[in-house]
Amino acid sequence: MTSRARRPFALLILSLACAGHAYGQGGSARVDPGPASADDIADAVSALEAADGYRSLAAAVARYERAIASDRMMDLIDARLQAAPLTDEQRTVLHLMRQLSEDCRQSGAQPAARLMAVRLVASSALAVDTPEQLAAVLAQFSPLEDEISPAVVRDALDGPGISWPPALRPLMEQLARDWPREGAIAAARAIATAGAVGGTGGSLTGDARPAGRREDVPVVGHWRSTRVVFEQSRDEHLVLHADGRAETWTVTAFERSGVTAGRWAARGSSLDVAWSDGREWSQPFTFFEGQLVFPNVPNRRQFWERMD
Repeated sequence: MTSRARRPFALLILSLACAGHAYGQGGSARVDPGPASADDIADAVSALEAADGYRSLAAAVARYERAIASDRMMDLIDARLQAAPLTDEQRTVLHLMRQLSEDCRQSGAQPAARLMAVRLVASSALAVDTPEQLAAVLAQFSPLEDEISPAVVRDALDGPGISWPPALRPLMEQLARDWPREGAIAAARAIATAGAVGGTGGSLTGDARPAGRREDVPVVGHWRSTRVVFEQSRDEHLVLHADGRAETWTVTAFERSGVTAGRWAARGSSLDVAWSDGREWSQPFTFFEGQLVFPNVPNRRQFWERMD
């Protein structure tokens, strides 16, 4: 892995070493019913830290699956999470390892390694400064290209413990579509140049915390656009939820369509929506007298009235 990608495991060794000392001396941790010894766990963490890409990460998880999934490992992580003080970065690292341990328990080594790899790519996306840097990370994780999908991304990022920026999920889902189809540099360019996280003024060069409250983004809400089509009024509804979900449907005097779901992200003055039926919206937006103007394109402007 790159030095950026290796840092979480280096921090993890320090965190688990401190937790292990408290576990052995304090006597307050839970009784360990698992088969892994302290040496087993130390070897597992060292192997993870030494991993330099997806193949070596997957090999380390497979080799030390029992230690990673053990009750003792979970106890050590939980004890350290409850101890003070912890930096945000240390807490994120411990949650990453806890998710890996839980995934090994539930699904086995290979799926757990795949989900961990997606999380490491997501962490790198938050840390890089240029598309080329992220493309280099993707090159180290190149076998993941054949396994990643929007569903895998959701499984990886929707777990407990880490508050990923809401806008990162749809961007990573788009990366999962672009990477196999267009290659690493094109996929990296789309996510690394995303700019603001959720339109709140934060940046994808920050850490894995929300840059601001998503509900503060002005496009969040229920919007309606009314147009006349073949002399009939047609209302189009667009709901942009604070957690990044999107919904749309249409209503006429005679019928109401079904709801189509999607994911949205605001990048500067651009609004991107990926719908479950394959449609993708990526157009500039603005506001005029309280109305959302989207797309804000000459001769194609569409005005949306806020409904909530």
